[in-house]
Amino acid sequence: MLKEIRCPFFKHEKISFHSGLNIILGDDDAKNSIGKSTALMVIDFVHGGDSFIKDEAGAIKALGHHHYNFFFVFNGRPYYFSRSTDVSDVVFECDEDYKRFSEISVDVFRKTLKDFYGLVKIESSFRSTMNPFARIWKKGGLEPDQPFISALKESSGTAIARLIDLFDRSEDIAAERRVIDEQKDRKKLITDSMNANIIPSINKTKHGENLKIINENVMQIERLKAGFGGALNAYEALFTEDLRRLAQRKNELINLRDELQSKAKRLQREISGITPRIVTNIALVSEFFPTVDVTRLEQVETFHQKIGSIVKKELKSELDVVQLEESTLTIEIVTLESQIQTTLRSKGMPDDLFRRVFELKEITDNATEENKYFEQKEQLKEVIKISGQRLDVIYEKIFLDIEAKINLKLKAFNKVVYGPTRNSSELRIKNANSYNFSSPDDTGTGKSYAGLIGFDLAMLSLTSLPFVIHDSVIYKNIEVAATKRILKILAAPKTKQIFLSFDEAKKFGSEAEQLIKKFTILKLSYNDLLYSKDWRDKK
Repeated sequence: MLKEIRCPFFKHEKISFHSGLNIILGDDDAKNSIGKSTALMVIDFVHGGDSFIKDEAGAIKALGHHHYNFFFVFNGRPYYFSRSTDVSDVVFECDEDYKRFSEISVDVFRKTLKDFYGLVKIESSFRSTMNPFARIWKKGGLEPDQPFISALKESSGTAIARLIDLFDRSEDIAAERRVIDEQKDRKKLITDSMNANIIPSINKTKHGENLKIINENVMQIERLKAGFGGALNAYEALFTEDLRRLAQRKNELINLRDELQSKAKRLQREISGITPRIVTNIALVSEFFPTVDVTRLEQVETFHQKIGSIVKKELKSELDVVQLEESTLTIEIVTLESQIQTTLRSKGMPDDLFRRVFELKEITDNATEENKYFEQKEQLKEVIKISGQRLDVIYEKIFLDIEAKINLKLKAFNKVVYGPTRNSSELRIKNANSYNFSSPDDTGTGKSYAGLIGFDLAMLSLTSLPFVIHDSVIYKNIEVAATKRILKILAAPKTKQIFLSFDEAKKFGSEAEQLIKKFTILKLSYNDLLYSKDWRDKK
């Protein structure tokens, strides 16, 4: 736990902390701008937070960049550190006199605190875990209906996942989540491959058409097989691997040759039409536009002719290459055809029959291959759906358990603070992405903020959450009698820490005032500020 913070600019040199309730007390006039919220920001800063760097209070602007020395005690052993505002991404390890002997990144420091505070099993980062419970003016966490969000724009799904994590229930859903994530990755791979034309892109309609083609072709092949008089081995002999390979290669080469022939025709058209026709129309242009510069037109045409000559030469060279490739492919196709005919003759099979059967099988195989990818994608969708349903069941059990535990604590808190006749705040988790936290039929501002305090105390009691930070603004709208009872509850925890800024102690009566003074670690007032320098109302 945190034991001490020092700063050269502190008016009181250092702030010492203890387990349980730690109060930073303001004066009885509830004066603002004396350093209560800033002190809480510093506490958050030495726990690896970054909100203090935003300098909402103006401390860095007024004091310049400065540092804070602090130490924690874990398992009876002190650990000393220092962190500066100008290099806030670094934390210095120190000896007991705060002499720096090494440095670590702030990320490593946060992981160290996570380990020290016993949060190793938590999947969330240390800051993600703690941010919702550092409820400080101009930092956040002050929305009474959103008790466990880390930032205003954070999704409810992220907040709920953090809550599950704090209750050590993440592992309950981890296995099913991994199944869903893996299947979604596979489905995305198939979809992306289809979009990139790496594999055939096929939808439900095309899948149905393919099934029809497959069925029709299978029937035709069966009829052809019957024509062999039952000589099934002769039919199968048509499709030896070598013969299939030769036929497939021949079809590939024919397709390539068709492409080359199309390219050759295009090049021939470009070569024949390369000479511009502007020269034959110069006289016509002059007739309609008497002021046109004919000499300029002739110069342009001469330039075009020179360019055309160069381009034509390049096109002819490209055409020669294409025609040579086409000729080479034709020779290879003829050779393959000869090999196929020789093989067929040796088997005593008619060439036209082989071509027909091979064509049917090629079409059928292509349709089957296309359908395979569609069916894989559909199977993955079904697996994801079933896994999602199983996950919903797991979530429901977890949510009911978390709700029951928190709401039981909230009822006990509410009974002490408001009595048994008023409704307590309650948590209802609708699903993995939606929740509601409110007090049914009792929506007053004070009751809402009291519910926020009750929620934090429930979390301290039920989870491994090590501390909470409460700014005085939370308590401003809660009635005096309720606040007095809340203070007694806050004073009860012994092993964890509560950092609380508070003021107007006398307003709550002598008993509450004595309790407040007992847990006060720092007393501030209009003339006794957090820092030695006063920058209020100064330009």
